[in-house]
Amino acid sequence: MTIRSLSAAALAAGTLASASSAAIISFNDSGLFAQFAAVSGASVATENFDSYSGFAQSYSGNLLGVAWSANASGGMYADLGIMSTNNPATMFFDFAGGVTGVGGQFFATDVNFNFVPSMIMVGLADGSGFIGLVSSTTQWQGFWSTGPAITSISIQVMGGSGSPALYPSADSISVAVIPAPGAFALLGVAGLAARRRRR
Repeated sequence: MTIRSLSAAALAAGTLASASSAAIISFNDSGLFAQFAAVSGASVATENFDSYSGFAQSYSGNLLGVAWSANASGGMYADLGIMSTNNPATMFFDFAGGVTGVGGQFFATDVNFNFVPSMIMVGLADGSGFIGLVSSTTQWQGFWSTGPAITSISIQVMGGSGSPALYPSADSISVAVIPAPGAFALLGVAGLAARRRRR
């Protein structure tokens, strides 16, 4: 599989990977990701972790009917709208459903949840991914699959187990889901029924 970056010009030109060769498209802009999702017929929802707090072995939720879970060796810790690991271990987000795109604000924090500029690796189950210096909590990284659904992502701080220890963290996570053809049919029937009621 290849990793491709998509620029605004490429989106405007409508250049996409062909359906016959699946690829992972990489994004570094949440607005562009949302635009791409819209023209692809997908819906996007974002979890900002505001309702999670304290220690848990794992955390879970639901976005657009897709169940997600966050876990790490040693458990998870959430505070002030940030999802993090309880130990300086790799953080995993797993998805039970047809996730076509995923992204978020992934970075490193210290033991007190203070942001620390760091080299971060975000990986997908198929081996695709991103490695880069994250110098702000507002940096965004996302992926879109033109083939099989994305089932998980991992977030790791490169060299994070040194001193001081650094913890993989996320301020938000977004998923993009393309409704199944049956859902489109139901939406069409609902639209016809609504139109008939208005007459």
